Amino acid sequence: MEASARAMKLFADWLVIPLALLTLLSGLVLSLGTRWGLARHRWVYVKFWLTLLTTAASIFALRPGVNDAVATLSAGGQVTRATDLLAGPLVSLTSYVFMTAISVLKPWGLTRRGRKHRVTAPKAVDADRLSPTA
Repeated sequence: MEASARAMKLFADWLVIPLALLTLLSGLVLSLGTRWGLARHRWVYVKFWLTLLTTAASIFALRPGVNDAVATLSAGGQVTRATDLLAGPLVSLTSYVFMTAISVLKPWGLTRRGRKHRVTAPKAVDADRLSPTA
C-alpha cells in the first residue's frame, strides 16, 4: 500500500498538476485563437469552467490528500478509507471524459455573445467579383 501511495504522490506532483495546468493553458489559447471563441458557444464555456474547477481541485484537493496519505503510511499508520485516495482521481477522470464528449458532440448552442457576434458579423461577399447573370 505504501508503494502505491508513493507512486500516486509522484504522479500527482510531476504529472497531474503540470498536465492540468497545460490543459488549462492550451484550452485558453485554442479557444481564443479559433473560430469557436471562449464565450461564443455554451459547450466551450462549460468546458472552460470545468477545466478550471478540475485544475483547482487537482492542486488544492488531490495533491494534499495524496501527500497526507503518504505521510500517514510513512509514519507507520494506515489510511483509514481507501476512498480518500480514489475520490480525487475518479472525479478528475469523470470530468475529463465528460469534457472530451462535449468537445466531440458540441451540444447546446450559441451564447448571447455568440448570437450577437453572428448577427453583427459582416457578410464575406466581394461585390467587385460578382458577375452579372443573364
